[in-house]
Amino acid sequence: MENQADYDFSASNEMLLERCKNQDQGALRVLFRRHERPVYNLLYRMLSNHEDAEEALAEVFVKVWRAAATFKGDSKFTTWLFRIAANTARDMLRSRVSRSEVSIEDVVINEFKIAECASYKSGNPEKQILIFDENDRIMRAMQKLSDEDRLLITLYHIQELDYEEVAEITNIPIRNLKVKLFRARQRLKKLCVELEKDGSEDELRTDTAGSSGLRKGSTEWT
Repeated sequence: MENQADYDFSASNEMLLERCKNQDQGALRVLFRRHERPVYNLLYRMLSNHEDAEEALAEVFVKVWRAAATFKGDSKFTTWLFRIAANTARDMLRSRVSRSEVSIEDVVINEFKIAECASYKSGNPEKQILIFDENDRIMRAMQKLSDEDRLLITLYHIQELDYEEVAEITNIPIRNLKVKLFRARQRLKKLCVELEKDGSEDELRTDTAGSSGLRKGSTEWT
């Protein structure tokens, strides 16, 4: 049974990690509750699959438990934690037999939920559709990026870490990091434009077939 100390959020991350060194599982539970969401978001953006992200999330905190004694305080706890998460995601990506294991449907469903919540607050159904389309396009474009590009964009733009933190996590010098991040953004933008163009062409073909009386999947005229 969990005790009251398991719910003590007053201790700093460093204090909790120190308790982990002494085999305090309650301290690990607090760290997990405190950082579960941002770590999961990073893993999900990298792996694009809920099941893989959940598996990796558990592995990350097992590594935190085992590596607690190695934390020297040279960087922020969150930087150290995100480095473990990023490396875990990389290892899982390398272990995949094929990138076809990525579930695009899983991505779209999750992004639709985000869009639905945003549009519900705005009370604008049309905006809901626009947000969904944009999120869908961005997520599909992210899947076409290299693992490094996806990691950099996730850390800097989605997790909103600063250059220094991203450099520590990725071991990329800040000067090189800025160049890499700029190029990653350019590639993502280009992919989004291409996907938007492809979507417009598909809609045009559908509209043309529908207006001409051609049944879907048929060469017969009605």
